[in-house]
Amino acid sequence: MNQLTLYNLTKDEFGDFLQGRTIEATSGFYNSDYTYKNGGLITKGTIKSSTPMAQDGVDKTVQVNFNHFPDISADTIKVKKTVKVRVKNTRKKASGKSATELIRTYNAKKTKELNSWLKNNPNATVHEKALKRKGIAAQRKKYSAKTRKKYAQTAKRKKSKAKYAKQVKYENLSFKAHTKTSTMIKSVAKKAKIPLGAVKLIYDRKYPNGYTVSGKPINAIKKLADGASTTVVIKNGKLYIREITTGQKDTVTLNPKSGLLSHPTPTDDDTYNGQKFEVQCLMYKEIDVGALVNVDDTGLKNYGKCVVLSGQREFTASSSTITFQFVPYDAYKKANASKLKKAKSAAAKDSAKAKLKAKNKRAKDGKGKSKVRKRRAARAKK
Repeated sequence: MNQLTLYNLTKDEFGDFLQGRTIEATSGFYNSDYTYKNGGLITKGTIKSSTPMAQDGVDKTVQVNFNHFPDISADTIKVKKTVKVRVKNTRKKASGKSATELIRTYNAKKTKELNSWLKNNPNATVHEKALKRKGIAAQRKKYSAKTRKKYAQTAKRKKSKAKYAKQVKYENLSFKAHTKTSTMIKSVAKKAKIPLGAVKLIYDRKYPNGYTVSGKPINAIKKLADGASTTVVIKNGKLYIREITTGQKDTVTLNPKSGLLSHPTPTDDDTYNGQKFEVQCLMYKEIDVGALVNVDDTGLKNYGKCVVLSGQREFTASSSTITFQFVPYDAYKKANASKLKKAKSAAAKDSAKAKLKAKNKRAKDGKGKSKVRKRRAARAKK
């Protein structure tokens, strides 16, 4: 949310700042006859609220609050999913044996029959005993095949007659395996009605196990972009996801004569190896996130071409300044290369894990099928 304090407005001017109206802020410096300027539009938004006119010493002030980006829902994106659910039959069923139980009972009966025959025919030859066993085994196999076929047909018929009901569920937005990050970002933005600018990822990462979106839509997009080693920036009412220096030219040189007001002070968080600094200067509309600025603290250190990472503009009755954080261009490139390397390494690990998981699953399925075949073969020999 941006805050703008206005001084000594007339009643008619105060009436212009109504909620819902569009507001534009320009800044910079102009000569006396406006024939030269280095100013221009720096932000644009919608007025959300304004305070009543208040007396501040000899001045009357009004504070206007406006956003430079549309209000986006903080709710996690949910998608509607309709599934068929089988309706349970509340009527009691008559108890019945399964196919396996019927076959087991039949096999026991045939075993008893074989043992009885062997007992009643003690003088039977080895050949006669073998023929008898072979005949019993054939009967078992035939009965087993017939019973299982009948059972399968019955189950299929019952399933076809079963009643189903549609059930609606709301689940987190998910994407199938190997979907590109750019595709996911555009889908999230579309569903959350987030105005997108350019989406040019440094590394369009794919997730081998699929991806489920969680959290606030803006945070979800930032997380996806971070995995793609790319920065998210809000500019001119749109969300841009790209390398921040894209299309920038180093047209501004800052030194004490051109508006540098303070010495750069270190503010690094270890991301840039101690090379991140903060400085204050007079207002330049060109200084924005991603801008390339030549910083020369004359007499102390020339930082050369630098990249603006973030900043804050401040307007008072007597001055217009901007305080911004920057990093030398070479350090910025080095940090980005390291970030990209980590992103690719993480993606490679995910891919290796997915391949190992698929391999283990195939091996497990193969063992399961082998066990089933062995059990069936053992039953057939009985």
